[in-house]
Amino acid sequence: MRLGASFNLIDRMSYKWLKVFAIAANICALLLGWNYYDVMWWSQWYRIAEVYGLNALLNIYKLCLPPDCKVPYPPLAVISFVLIYALASIFPPLIKMVILKSLIVFLPGLAVYFIIKKLRGSEEALLWISSWPFLQILFAFQFDVMISLFILLSTIAILKNRIGYAAFYLSLATMMKHVVGILIPLHLIFLRIARGWKDVAKYLTVCVVTIGAIALPFFVSTPKEFLNQLILFHSTRAPQDLSLWAIATILLENQVEEVKQIVGNLWALFFIVIYMLILYTFWNQLKSQGSLSNQTLLPIFTSIILLVFISLNKVGNLNYIVWFIPTALAFLNKTHTRTIYRLTFVLGIVGGLVYTFMLLVPPAAAEASVFIAEDQACWNARAIIAQSLNPYIFSLLSPLFTLYTAYISKPISTPTDFVAEIKVFKLLFILRSHIIVSAIMFSQVLLMVIITSMIKWVKEYVT
Repeated sequence: MRLGASFNLIDRMSYKWLKVFAIAANICALLLGWNYYDVMWWSQWYRIAEVYGLNALLNIYKLCLPPDCKVPYPPLAVISFVLIYALASIFPPLIKMVILKSLIVFLPGLAVYFIIKKLRGSEEALLWISSWPFLQILFAFQFDVMISLFILLSTIAILKNRIGYAAFYLSLATMMKHVVGILIPLHLIFLRIARGWKDVAKYLTVCVVTIGAIALPFFVSTPKEFLNQLILFHSTRAPQDLSLWAIATILLENQVEEVKQIVGNLWALFFIVIYMLILYTFWNQLKSQGSLSNQTLLPIFTSIILLVFISLNKVGNLNYIVWFIPTALAFLNKTHTRTIYRLTFVLGIVGGLVYTFMLLVPPAAAEASVFIAEDQACWNARAIIAQSLNPYIFSLLSPLFTLYTAYISKPISTPTDFVAEIKVFKLLFILRSHIIVSAIMFSQVLLMVIITSMIKWVKEYVT
């Protein structure tokens, strides 16, 4: 009894400190800044609506053309951002940033928190709100938490036999980022084996109606530009971020143009083969069960498919990791959810934090430009940092930096002061490509560990 009581005390203490960490980390992520590179492009959408009127959004894929503007997102992402940005624009810049991040990231994240809390309890919900993937999106500012909410709602709905809602939610996620559509065949297989053709037809009908209602007006208005920006742009972009294929971009930079088509074909081939194998395995597992008693196969295969896509695709964006986290936390057992929490936390630090730091800070310290693979162009690293980090935070913290006057030549009160005056950042520029490649390799190893672990866990959930 005493031993059990001591373990309970440790658990309560861990929960208490995790709660403190979650609150502090959420506040910091909300206030510290955002990824200005993305916000810069998105704000162009609002300016088009502001100049030409809301009706001009139907022509957004024609009015917003590279290199000055781009719309590589489905229409729901555009509509959501423009409407929320219009609301936030009546406030000063700092408050505007907080409102945008609150409405697009924090509130959907809070909705996920309460859903998981209702299904699994406070501990699992706390793992979500304190997870590195969520905190990363809350800082960087992207649509991915909204997508993770829709994926979770769709999974819950299909398991509760609410077929229309399941199709509707996943269609909304697909209209935020269209690659989420890779989950639709998984749902169709589940419905075919577990329910029957009638529910498959119902699901497909709702998907077609929902996606059609959102996308068709934009497609009809500017069909060529719509397809160019949503399909051609992504199929021809260079490998980037934490993808294994991106090592070519790190080493070749501008010369990657010569091999990017080969890389594009190779990653797609690898993914399609493995994707089909996963779907076939899922089909066999459902057939062998012969009942609806198991409610975890769909969530775990949802996680596996998303993780395989993240690992193999040529754009190794770790923001996508957040897509599977809520579904995994809501349905997998506690041992597995804690393993996922720890592994994704390490992945976020090494992959997200180290990679982003090395991508921007050493070039900024050395007054060098940074090659942005997505645009096949070089950008001013200092300008990106200056626009991404909240200057008020650095101004408030400037007295703390004076403690280190032995290592810096003048006071630090802005983000650019920070990168310019700390000498070690310039030294890191020499090792930058090596550290980035190491971060990519380490991230891919961790992704493989998570994927193989989940594949092994499937046996534990088969009844």
